Formats: sequence, C-alpha cells, structure tokens
Amino acid sequence: MVTIAPTEIELPDYDAQLLAKLSAVAGEPAAVRAQRAAALALYRDLPLPPARDEEWRHSPLSLFPFAGVQLASPAQLGAVFNADPWDDDFDVVIEVHDDSFAIRDQASLLKRGALEILPLADALARQLPSAVAPTYRRKFVALNQAFWTAGFFVRVISGQCRLLLRWQFTKTGRLQLPRIAVAVESGAQLNLVERWRSTNDGPMLVIGAHEFRVAPDARLERVALHEWGVTTACIAEDAAVVGERGRADWVTAVLGGQAVKLVAGCDVAGRGADAHLSGLYFADGAQHVDQRTVQLHSSPDTTSHLLYKGAVQDRSHAIYQGLINARRGAVRVDAFQMNRNLVLNQGARADSLPGLEIDADDLKCSHGSATGNLDPEQLFYLRARGIAEDEARRLLVAAFFEEVIGKASQARVQEHLREAVRQKMEHAP
Repeated sequence: MVTIAPTEIELPDYDAQLLAKLSAVAGEPAAVRAQRAAALALYRDLPLPPARDEEWRHSPLSLFPFAGVQLASPAQLGAVFNADPWDDDFDVVIEVHDDSFAIRDQASLLKRGALEILPLADALARQLPSAVAPTYRRKFVALNQAFWTAGFFVRVISGQCRLLLRWQFTKTGRLQLPRIAVAVESGAQLNLVERWRSTNDGPMLVIGAHEFRVAPDARLERVALHEWGVTTACIAEDAAVVGERGRADWVTAVLGGQAVKLVAGCDVAGRGADAHLSGLYFADGAQHVDQRTVQLHSSPDTTSHLLYKGAVQDRSHAIYQGLINARRGAVRVDAFQMNRNLVLNQGARADSLPGLEIDADDLKCSHGSATGNLDPEQLFYLRARGIAEDEARRLLVAAFFEEVIGKASQARVQEHLREAVRQKMEHAP
C-alpha cells in the first residue's frame, strides 16, 4: 500500500498481477502489454501528490473512493446500440456502455477513408506515430495509461467530421479508466461532443486521460459534458497540442458528480496557432469541483483566450486554478484568462487562483477573476418590474452563463446547457 500522508488515504496496490489479468481478458498483443507495463512502472515510481501540493491542496485524495472500487472489465465491441435524439446531429456516434461499445458510421466517413477510428489497443499495437502522446510524468495519467479499460484512437484524415462520443457507466463499485487519443490532420476539422454520464446508485470512480493533436491548418471544436451521478467521483486530464495556424475551441461543462477534478492543458505550439478555452460549472448540494487550466505558449505569434464561469449553491465548493505560461522565445503572444464565479448562498464557496509565468518579452498576457453574489441592483430592477425574486434570480444566473453557452456551436448543446442551468436553479435554496 502507498500513502500520501499519515492521515490522508491509502491507495490499492495496482500491480503487475492485476495488469496481466486485464491484458489477458482483453486478449492484447505483446506490444500493448509492454506499453502498459512501462506506464505501470512509471506510476509506481511517481509519488502521490502531497497534501500541501498547490494543485491538490484544495482536493484531498480522501474525496475519491479508491478503496471502495474495483477495476472495471475492459470494454469489448458489442452489438447493442441505444439510439438517442442527439445522434441525428452527428456523422459518427461512438457509444460506450460499461464494458461494451458500438460505433455507428451514419455518414459513411469511415467507408470513404476520411475518418479512422480504432480501439486504442489496435492503435498502440500498430505504433501509429500520431496515435497517442508518450507517457508523461503525472501520477494519475500514468495509472490511466497502464490500466485504461476503454479507449479509442480517432483520426480525421480529410474534410469535416461531427462526432458524438457517449459514455454511460451504470455498474457501481467500479474504477473506470477511459482514454481518448485524437488526431486532426492538416486542413481537416473535427466537431466533437463528449457526454460523460453515470447513475446515482452507488460509488464509482473515473480516471480519464484524453489527448488531442491538431495539425497545421486543422481545427478542433470540442465540447465535454460532465453529467456524472451524485455518487461518482472523477479525475481527468486533457492535453492538446495545436500546430501552425491550427485552432482549438473547447467548452467544458461540469454539471454533476460528487467530486470532480479536471486538468485541461493546451499547448499552442505552432506559429499562428490559436486556442479558445471555455468552461461552465454549477455545483450544488455537497459537490466539490476543482479545475485547473494551462495555456502554454511554446512558439511565437500564438494566441489563447480563456473564459471560465461558475456558480455554487448549498454547501458546494468550486476551485479554479489557471496558468498562462509563455516560454522563452514565445514573442508576440496574445493570451488572456478570465474566471468569474457566483456564490448564491452562504455556506457555498468558490476559490479563484489565476496565474502567469512569463519567460519572454514583446507579448500581451493578462488575467482576471471576480467572485461575488448576484448584483442587488439588477435584482431590484427586475423586482420593480413585477418579476418574483426566485424568477429574477433564475434570469440573472441564466444571463451570467449565456456567454459561455454561446461558445458551443451546436444548437442542441446550447439548449441542453440552458436547461441544465434551469434545473439547478429549480433546487436553489
């Protein structure tokens, strides 16, 4: 057993025997087993984050039910596909339901060779150079790369693709480790929507790792909807690299989950690359939502703009940590970061920690944050026009989030987010 502090938590012993069992059930070739073993060695070598670690000090590992879950079975191709009204808006749909998955190529992009989708084991076995980033030195990413239970490699070769990736976890007491590797080739465009959902029936832990490569002159539009059940905890890390003149637009929405810790890092790595990161989170009950973003500028003439907005009510707690990092030589960078939070009642809490690390000259980088209550003057204005207080509060919260909601290009996603905010306000204290 490994401990992080005398009073903190003990993690199960994820060892080579468990890894061998997972690979045997999945029937994986030697090349994949070797890559898993290398990631396991790294995981076991890396220390757990100490309780005072800046990135983890607001989210003790005791929030995450490591001891109460067992490793899930690897997902296998299944015949069942649950149709959903959302499917009509997409060219291709991937559905993962616990330990089975299905793929529907509604626009024949796979048949035409414009798109490639592989189970991750197949991509790793072929050692595709654009499949996945090498294992990097972060504890829970290494755990995911050793024990991932469901994974896909998606490569958009040409043209435009609208892809829905639908995840549904219903088996309680499980540790799920999903992994996605996405490559958008030069001149291509991917519109990706991910829906992450689980039931409310019992404890579940999800540890995800998602990697994106946007080639020169390519574009990625991504929406990630975290709609976890109230007994699910999630740790996930997203990493993207954007090439010359490429663009990445992300919208991350956290609407559920008992404890959620997300890291989103984007390296605008090629000259002329552009990244726009947006976030929406609304915590209630006793929810704990901790998000960290990194806007990394490793090349000159790059741009990144970030806007995260959150609301907390009841006894919930939200944390946002942001970093703009302009490396040496990254001149003529334009980077902006803004975080705004609404605290809707006493007992709820929102912390905002923006930051800059600048190692270059001749650039424009700025950040800001604001945390407070609803504006009493705006409430008074609406009340004076005959609008009840509860409805006035709902209108102001809806207006607060609209700027982020509008960043999603799909009308169905926008309306879904508006409805989610409305439902949260229906249960406001």
